[in-house]
Amino acid sequence: MTVKITGGKVFDSKTHKFVERDIFYADGKIVEGTTADRTVITNAYIVPGYVDIHTHGRAGVDILEANCAELTKLSLAYAQGGVTTVFPTVMTAPMEKIERAIENIRSTLDAGASFSGIHVEGPYISAKKPGCHDVSLIRKPIFEEMRELAAKIFPLKVRFTIAPEECDDGVIEKLSWLSSVSIGHTNATAEQCEKALSEGASSFTHTFNAMTALTHRNTGAAGAALATGAFAEFICDGLHVSPTAIKAAYNAKMRHPGTFVIITDSIPQAGLPYGEYRMNGIPFTLSADGAKEADGTIVGSAGSMHASVMNLMKFCDISFEEALVCATENPAKAVGLFDSIGSLDQGKRADMILLDEGLNIRKVIARGNEII
Repeated sequence: MTVKITGGKVFDSKTHKFVERDIFYADGKIVEGTTADRTVITNAYIVPGYVDIHTHGRAGVDILEANCAELTKLSLAYAQGGVTTVFPTVMTAPMEKIERAIENIRSTLDAGASFSGIHVEGPYISAKKPGCHDVSLIRKPIFEEMRELAAKIFPLKVRFTIAPEECDDGVIEKLSWLSSVSIGHTNATAEQCEKALSEGASSFTHTFNAMTALTHRNTGAAGAALATGAFAEFICDGLHVSPTAIKAAYNAKMRHPGTFVIITDSIPQAGLPYGEYRMNGIPFTLSADGAKEADGTIVGSAGSMHASVMNLMKFCDISFEEALVCATENPAKAVGLFDSIGSLDQGKRADMILLDEGLNIRKVIARGNEII
């Protein structure tokens, strides 16, 4: 069945502006068309579905722990918030647990958002910048082992976060043939990061967080993320990175347009009612101020992609259109999927969000299926 959406303002990927035109979709894809079996009349702003390439769960579902039924529920929860493409993210854990999570993700029926790839954030990171990862389970990046893990993820896209200073010569280059390679949880110098980029790494994981800092004499991984043309992930909740730092980073990355990437890095409790919870045995409070322990320590991100887009607009004093590409086109390019998602061009997946004049989500369509 061919569906026509008419009367709305459609986000154009070439001009990054809204234009008045119709959208046709059939069999889960955006198509060229003049006639349709069903017509939807709307005055909405129509934008591509969000792409979250770094998230550990939400709605009470933990990606490392979930079975296929729970992951199907999670897929729907993402889509209800406007996210139509997700890279479920596994963190440092026993290898058998990581492999079981990968198998469950590959076997899941996508009820809403598509699980188009898997982000392996750990265990190939630095014990000096572990964040909330279990130091005792961190592993040295050995290409043969990582190749075997990538084979278990195929045919989904693969994304590895690595600490480049822990890699032997040749590992990053060979890994880049199999996956997108992101620098994170690292104690590397800026020079080590630049060398990794020259060998095939292409991005930075949750920039500023769990990496060497930018100072006026020691540039660090954070400085390399801002100074180079690599993609750089940012958690835009206003807690993990201050609004002023986000603005400075955005302005720096605009020297290399299309490289600022919004992620949520959300914890499983994201989207649940405010209250008391535990994660990895740690008690914390989920409130309007985020997910924090009693002493104010941040447990993780409880934000959504839509809220992050709104935050980026506010923090950087930019338009919705400018913020939108950081949650759609840019992450899709970062993981090599812009040929099929990230815009509303013909031939791409029929993933879209319909927004009212206040930029509130009113309808989500994923693979041509109406979610809300």
